[in-house]
Amino acid sequence: MEGFLVKELKNFEYTILDSLKDQESSIIKRARRQETQRAIVDTTALVNESDESGEAVWHNWAGNISFKPDKIFYPKSVEDLKSYVKSAQKNGKKIRCAAEGHSWSSLSMTNDYLVILNNMDKIDIEKRDDGYVVHAEAGAQISQIDKALERHNPPLTITSMTVLDNVRIGGVVATGSHGAKFEARTIVDQVVGLQIVTGDGELHEFSDEKNRDEMEAARVSLGLLGIMSRVTLRVEPMYDLRMTDTYPLKSKFDSAALKDLVKNSDGIEIFYWPFNTLTKDHLISKETERLWIKRWTKSTDPVTLNELQQLFLRIAQGASTKIAHHFYQEILKSPEKTPLISNLASKVKLVEHDDVWNAPDAIHYQAGIDNLPCEDLEFAIKADKDFENVITEIDYVFNRIFEYAKNGQYPLNLVVEIRITKSSSAILSDAYDEDPDAYYFFIEVLSIKDTPLFKEFSIELAQRWMQLYNARPHWAKSWEYVPNITQYLHEQLGERTKKFEAVRAKYDPNGIFFDNESLKQVIYGTK
Repeated sequence: MEGFLVKELKNFEYTILDSLKDQESSIIKRARRQETQRAIVDTTALVNESDESGEAVWHNWAGNISFKPDKIFYPKSVEDLKSYVKSAQKNGKKIRCAAEGHSWSSLSMTNDYLVILNNMDKIDIEKRDDGYVVHAEAGAQISQIDKALERHNPPLTITSMTVLDNVRIGGVVATGSHGAKFEARTIVDQVVGLQIVTGDGELHEFSDEKNRDEMEAARVSLGLLGIMSRVTLRVEPMYDLRMTDTYPLKSKFDSAALKDLVKNSDGIEIFYWPFNTLTKDHLISKETERLWIKRWTKSTDPVTLNELQQLFLRIAQGASTKIAHHFYQEILKSPEKTPLISNLASKVKLVEHDDVWNAPDAIHYQAGIDNLPCEDLEFAIKADKDFENVITEIDYVFNRIFEYAKNGQYPLNLVVEIRITKSSSAILSDAYDEDPDAYYFFIEVLSIKDTPLFKEFSIELAQRWMQLYNARPHWAKSWEYVPNITQYLHEQLGERTKKFEAVRAKYDPNGIFFDNESLKQVIYGTK
C-alpha cells in the first residue's frame, strides 16, 4: 500500500498540470465570450460541422448507458427542431433528447432519432414588472447562465441550482433536479415559462398564466411532451452566502440539531464519508465517526477569497479528484483497502471552513466531480414534523455500512448525501406534495463505478424507503434496476399519471417522444 501511495504522489505534478490545462481552456472560452460581447443574447456564431453526427454510439458520462441511435442531430435553432419532428413523422421514427449526459437512467435511450441540444445555448435577460427573468435555451450550461447573470447590470443570480455547473438547463429541468435551499424548493419551481416543440412540429409556450395545469405537467416532462427549446427562470439580485463546514460526531447529531439548522439556515447538505476515523491500529470505529454539515446563510460580509484565490481553489479541487480517482481504482482491485483509502480521502475533505462567497460560487462549491465516474441512487422522502425520519435513515444506512464491513464487504465507498427542500407542485416531481409547507429530504448513496455489491445494497435501501415512506426516485439517477419499481411508481403516482397523460396525449398524440419502456410502464402500469 505504501508503494502505491508514493507512486500516486509522484503523479501529483502531472495531475496539477492537467487541471491547469482544463482551467485554462475554461478561461479562454470565457475571455472569448467577453471579447465578442455575445454571451448574453446571441451565440449563433458557434459553428457546427453538420446536423447529423458521424458518431455511431452515444454513451452517458457515468458509462452505464450506451446505445446506437439511427441518427444523432445537433440542432442550432428552433427551426432545426421542427424539421426533426416532421422528419420523424414522415419516417415513423421516435425522438429522444440528450445534453451533457449526466443522467444514469435510460431517459435518453432510443434506436431512432437522438437530438443533442448542446449547441442551443443562447441566453437573454428580461426585466418584468415583478422582477427579472432569464431565458436560456435548453443547451445552455449552468455556468454560462451564471456568467450572463453575473455580468448583467445589476448582477443577478439563480436562487438555487445543482452543485455541478457544467450540466445543461434543459436536462436539469426535464428531470426535476434540485438544489439544497429550503424555500427555493426544486429547480423546476423557479421555472416560469417553457418553450417546447411538440408532436405537431410546432413551438408551444407553457406558463402558469397560460394554463397552470399544463405548466405543472411541463415542468418535469421527462422529454415526453416534445423537445424543450427554452427555459425561463425567475432570478433575483446577486447576494452573498456564508458557507460553513462543520463535522459533528455522528452519534451526537439528532433531530433537534437538524431542526435548528433548518430553522436558522438558507440551506444545508449533510454528508457521511465512510470510515472517516480509524483507531491507532487502523481499525474502523463507529463511535468516533463524524458527519459533514455544509450550511449556507445569507451574509453582508465581504467575500473571503478574491478571484485568483478562487481559481487556485478550483484547480486544487480538480487535481484532488483526479488523484482520488486513481486511489478509488485501487479499491476496485482490493476492496479490503476501502476503509484506509476512504479514510485518506476524508482527511482531504473534512476540514472546517467558514467563508463568504457570491451565491453561485457557494452553490457550485466543488469542482472536478466529473473526474469520479460513479454509481448513484437517490430517493425523495417526505420529512416528518421534527425531521426524526431523516436521522432514522442516516442511522440505518450508517449501520448497514458497518454490518457489511464486518463481513469484509464495502458496497459504499464514496459518500452518503442528504439535501432538504420544501415540496414541489410539479406533477411528476419526486418532491410533489399538495402541502406547500411540507419538507422533503433527498437521500443519495454513491460509490465508484463497478463497486461490488453496490446494486444489492442500493436495492435494499430503495425497497425500505418505498415501503416505509412511499419514497420516489430521482428520475435522472439510477432506479430502473429496483425490482417492480415501475408498477410501484404507477400505483404511487395514482391520479397524477392520468393528469400528466392527458397533457402528454394532447401535445404528442402519436407518441413520437414516448420511446422509453420504463416510462411507459410508469404511466400505464405493468398489470
